Amino acid sequence: MITIQTTRFSYRWQLRGFFFLWIIFLKLVMKAPYNFMAFNTFLGYIPIEISFHLPRLADRRSLLFWLTSLIWLLFYPNAPYVLTDLFHLSWLHPHTNVSGILKSTPSIWLIFAIMIISAFCCVLIGSLELLNTSGLIAKVLAPHYPQLRYLLMVIFATCSSIGIYIGRFLRLHSIYMLITPSWFWRQILSVMTWNACQFIIILTVLQLIICWFVHLLLVLRN
Repeated sequence: MITIQTTRFSYRWQLRGFFFLWIIFLKLVMKAPYNFMAFNTFLGYIPIEISFHLPRLADRRSLLFWLTSLIWLLFYPNAPYVLTDLFHLSWLHPHTNVSGILKSTPSIWLIFAIMIISAFCCVLIGSLELLNTSGLIAKVLAPHYPQLRYLLMVIFATCSSIGIYIGRFLRLHSIYMLITPSWFWRQILSVMTWNACQFIIILTVLQLIICWFVHLLLVLRN
């Protein structure tokens, strides 16, 4: 038991240290138009940090646990959201005009590597904590029905995809849901087209596949 606790302690503090140093690095290195990466990576880390505190609050009767879980859910879309930042690599114009092959310019590949690291770290660790949080909430809600975690994963991934759509295309922040909820939901319902639904389905499936691979890695490790 002591070994497990020590391992978890080490795991969390390694991640905290990495994200702290990485965000500082992004702030210093990434210049316009990529100076948004430090802030987006910070937002992607917030739900990861929140999920670290949920296990010690886990109690069906605890209002603090449910409030913290709700805050986690509101911030969770920021983790997979960083994946969509990869589309901004097109600003680098990485292809040559004549043959269309990729350029070998080191600065292009450096920015590519930095953005990949941010995206992968946020989405992989975020997916791991999605697995853990879904399992934890399922255990609190229905201890005798562990399969509930899979339903919760689908629900959370769907909510996350809606959040990504809101952030990417409507440029709305989750804080508006708390400040002006009626206006917030009117804005969302006004743009819920078939294209929006397809986007949400695609991103939900993507997140669930990533979660599945993370789960497989954990199974192989054990």
